[in-house]
Amino acid sequence: MTATAFRTPRTPLVAPGAMELHASDMTATFAGNVKLETAQARLAEIGQWLPIDGDPHSSVDQLVLQNSTGPLRLGYGAWRDLLLGVQFTNGRGELISAGGRTVKNVAGYDLTKFIVGSAGMFGNIVSLTVRTYKRPEAALLVTHAPDIHLLGRLMPTALRPQWALLGSEQAHFGYLGDRRTIDYYLANLPQTEPESIVEHSIDEDIATRARLWRAEGETTFRASVPPMQIAELAADLDCQSWIGDPAFGAVLGWNLTDDRIALLHESAAALGGSIRILKRAADSPQPTVEFSTNPVERKIIEKLKLAFDPDNKLTPLPWQTR
Repeated sequence: MTATAFRTPRTPLVAPGAMELHASDMTATFAGNVKLETAQARLAEIGQWLPIDGDPHSSVDQLVLQNSTGPLRLGYGAWRDLLLGVQFTNGRGELISAGGRTVKNVAGYDLTKFIVGSAGMFGNIVSLTVRTYKRPEAALLVTHAPDIHLLGRLMPTALRPQWALLGSEQAHFGYLGDRRTIDYYLANLPQTEPESIVEHSIDEDIATRARLWRAEGETTFRASVPPMQIAELAADLDCQSWIGDPAFGAVLGWNLTDDRIALLHESAAALGGSIRILKRAADSPQPTVEFSTNPVERKIIEKLKLAFDPDNKLTPLPWQTR
């Protein structure tokens, strides 16, 4: 048998707009341009779902390229956990295939992880293969006072939530599962002394996270700090317009004035974190992004950019112009 027999096929796994569901394996392959809402509707027909947060009207390739990951990763993981395989074209239009339909499918560099969050700088996604999960039957929204320590107390217990969000006035915890699991939560969550417990559907749970985990306005930011430092970062901001993920230390903020931007950079750095500022002009559909990368990080990224896009035809690096 020749060596070429082992090569990954140089053709897309699915046609544009198409998808293949592998129900028994609990995996699915989607063309990059399939919208998240379309993928979820098709998976629901076989009792499964893709447990990922993101704009349902966005295509799955854009969600991966932007690493659109929200609070649901506490219970199910993020794109780097769900993505099993990816096909993408580099700057010269060559189709590159990485990963496959199994969890352990990579030897050497794992390009499936590399492409997540790359913003199209190294390649454009053609198709992607993900692991899926059984679709929950119901969900609970549990509200508490804004205690940064509460999640830590719940994590080692049977009352560990699938997602959590912390704001200036309340903490929100989400629980998903089958009927038996939801009944267990309903019987035992009162011992945590919540302000409220509301049962709702999976679709309502998705809508709730979308409403809470968002930042809108001319100037917004996304910060990453040690989880226990979220409240300290918020205190430095001296504003109410923020929401944090206490499990991972991610913070979204809005209504940010120019005089607070420098303070935000200083505060995030002092806490051992990083920050990304997005400025949206009324005459431009794309926001201007300010990254807090250091010179060493930029040099590494520039070398990778040159390897995958030597002719500079893909999305440019944020700090470079064509």
